[in-house]
Amino acid sequence: MKKLLFFFLTSVLCLQTSNIFSQDENYDAVYLRLTKEYTLNPDGSIDYRYIKQQKLQTYRSFHSLYGETFIVYNPDFQSLKINEASTIMADGKKNPSPENAFNEVLPAFAANAPAFNKLREMVITHSGTERNAVINLDYQLHSNKGFYPCLMGNELLAEVEPVKELTLVLKIPPGMTVYFSMLNSIVKPVITADQKQQVYTWKFTNVPAISTEEFQRGTNDLYPRLIFSTSGDRSSLYADLLKQPAFSYELSNEMKEMVAAVCKEYKEKTDAVLKLQDKVVNEFRLYPVPLRYVGFKCRTPQETWNSNGGTLLEKAVLLAAILREAGVEANPVFSIRQRLFDESVGSLLDVEDIIVKANLPEEGGLYLSVNSLNSQDLRYTSPDRVFVELNKPAVSMGKTPPCTSQIKFEGSFSVNDKNQLSGSVTCTESDAANPYLMLLRDKNKTKSLFGGGLSSADLKDPVTINSGKDESSMSFAVQKDKPFRIDSDYFFFTLPFMTNGIENLGIHLLPKNRTTPFEISSPIEESNDFSIVLPAGLKAFIPKEKFEAKNKTGAFSYEVKQEKGKVVIHKSLKLNSRLIQPEDYAGFKTLMDHWNAERYREIVFVKGN
Repeated sequence: MKKLLFFFLTSVLCLQTSNIFSQDENYDAVYLRLTKEYTLNPDGSIDYRYIKQQKLQTYRSFHSLYGETFIVYNPDFQSLKINEASTIMADGKKNPSPENAFNEVLPAFAANAPAFNKLREMVITHSGTERNAVINLDYQLHSNKGFYPCLMGNELLAEVEPVKELTLVLKIPPGMTVYFSMLNSIVKPVITADQKQQVYTWKFTNVPAISTEEFQRGTNDLYPRLIFSTSGDRSSLYADLLKQPAFSYELSNEMKEMVAAVCKEYKEKTDAVLKLQDKVVNEFRLYPVPLRYVGFKCRTPQETWNSNGGTLLEKAVLLAAILREAGVEANPVFSIRQRLFDESVGSLLDVEDIIVKANLPEEGGLYLSVNSLNSQDLRYTSPDRVFVELNKPAVSMGKTPPCTSQIKFEGSFSVNDKNQLSGSVTCTESDAANPYLMLLRDKNKTKSLFGGGLSSADLKDPVTINSGKDESSMSFAVQKDKPFRIDSDYFFFTLPFMTNGIENLGIHLLPKNRTTPFEISSPIEESNDFSIVLPAGLKAFIPKEKFEAKNKTGAFSYEVKQEKGKVVIHKSLKLNSRLIQPEDYAGFKTLMDHWNAERYREIVFVKGN
């Protein structure tokens, strides 16, 4: 009996192992071994070592994906050492990378950023690649003392390909403490220590590949992630950042003259603030240089001004500086995803975006982008974030409120004997969908929010009924000479919609099945109601129709009815939650499929008595 039980368990284990390996064969490559090692040296310098053994399984793996490795570093403060770069070919022959396989280039993100042209990217071209070959790579990056404020990391413990063995190692001097937060995993570190160093080691085996499904939660929020730092005090880390000369916000005379000219032209503070934001967004280039490659250093507003461009942080400091000159209290703000924020782990590597808060007496705090002209206060469109305001002497941190999006779109039209459409539309939008700042800048620009059967050219005489952060309403007169697509005796009219509502989600075709939670920007409630007075001889092809679908994720409704020469159309969709779990996905797909269905996106008229 014992022998039979042993045979059964062995068979099950072999079957599971066989399953794992057979699943791995469906991927372009598989990591046989992946090790990431961080070492804080006694002198304050930091070493990062990366070791991988990667098996190539398809032609795509080496033609498009893994034929080269790219390592970005700052040669002024960092040095790179390649310990090994070779390929074990399918027949077992070792093929070391030749000298011309190592080439330094300028990173693409620094190509048009003169201030950052010292950055380098080592391109390692792997030779001897073929199906079933194994790439061996081992390199070490040394960072001088003071380049980073402390040892810190934000490591996603999964890859787009399966990993057989993944190891993360932290080494720190004796007597120091490493603060860490492990997300989505119960794996604990193995801790060893001697007189020279303390070592924390996390080991994972058979790590599944990151799913390629769209609309996943956050930035790979479902997968194991380790956030760590030798600083346990975020406030002191931010305070040290603010000691840089850039945060004195000093301006040149030329910059002050520009601010004075804007304030003279725009008497209202809010108008002046929005104009100054426009200048920073559109007249200064964004250098998409990640701050970790420059040691989290920031040039002064004058340097950013003179170079006509800057990093995200530098543009934020520039905008804050000129707003202060305009008499508005303003500070840069770090936007951090709540799931990644741990106040006990001091890190600068969890920052997702950098924006600016302008404090206006009549508006309160107004959060502005430095990369685009946001149509609404970013506090209303940034759910599940922690905003860290970089203010002196005390940095403030706070969570953003839940975001919702509500749109009520109404239209009243008539069609004359020449088949021309006229009438009016009214739209009321609230919270995340509210184009509040767009209305303040130029109410004519809100024409761009209309789609479907109406374009901006069809809208006349804009009227702002109400404008506020929480809710805004606007109306337009409508005149469209050719509203229909005509096929024989049939006239097709595409129903208008608002592009900043459900259409803005970009969800048009959904797969049948889903394995990961589906995330949308906010809960949404949108209703469209139209009435169309028709001329004699034209009627709805389907004069009466009603359909409703309701489930755990929300509700969809569509109705058409005809009343004495007038057609009334109603279409609405409500989505209850930002996050749709896999078990609720079928219901969500049903609602979205109905919303996107062609039959519910247009109405057909036919000639008749």
